[in-house]
Amino acid sequence: MPRGSTVVLVFAALAFHPAVAGAQGRDFSKVEIKTTKVAEDIYMLEGAGGNIGVCVGPEGVLVIDDQFAPLTDKIKAAITAISDKPIRFLFNTHFHGDHTGGNENFAKAGVAIVAHDNVRKRLSTEQYNAIFDRKTPPSPAEALPIVTFNDSVTFHIGGEEITCFHVPNAHTDGDAIVFFPRDNVVHMGDCLFNGLYPVLDISAGGSAAGMIAAADRMLKVTNADTCSRPARTWKRSAT
Repeated sequence: MPRGSTVVLVFAALAFHPAVAGAQGRDFSKVEIKTTKVAEDIYMLEGAGGNIGVCVGPEGVLVIDDQFAPLTDKIKAAITAISDKPIRFLFNTHFHGDHTGGNENFAKAGVAIVAHDNVRKRLSTEQYNAIFDRKTPPSPAEALPIVTFNDSVTFHIGGEEITCFHVPNAHTDGDAIVFFPRDNVVHMGDCLFNGLYPVLDISAGGSAAGMIAAADRMLKVTNADTCSRPARTWKRSAT
């Protein structure tokens, strides 16, 4: 796809949201990781849960979200097929398990985990989701982000200045959106849902007003003719 097009990587929820439904009882052996190239050095991986962003450069690989722990080996294999460079950074767009479930595995492999301050706080303590009346225990220490930020953080990979900025009280209280300005690519985490109403984790500080504010903020940097495409990818048609 030509540079200058807008790509928004989104999570398309199905019958339920895996962040609140959890990984219990799921047969991950049947999950296949699908790789889609969305820009010169940017890819999207689909498996189970939130879509994964991958940015490759001579310095190494940046991974955005990591789905569930049982899928880590499959995810790593998919990334290795893209680049032989080491995975240096893992960025969590928020704390839900379908975006952070592989944190411990990646950390043990030497990957530095980065996220908003509230992501570390919520992963560090027991969480309660009122929608499903379900408690989630604290994550192991190895799974916690070792670099956190309050407002924004920038990665410099492959000549790209990748900006990750916090959008307060949207899907949760720790959401961050990742923007690749050179290639005009956006990874929205769960701040955008494809074809259905968004899920708001009110127990974790989420709000409708915050989701709207996050969308308004992204509309200021994406193209006016951005349109939806099938499945889990939203992108502007090539011109």
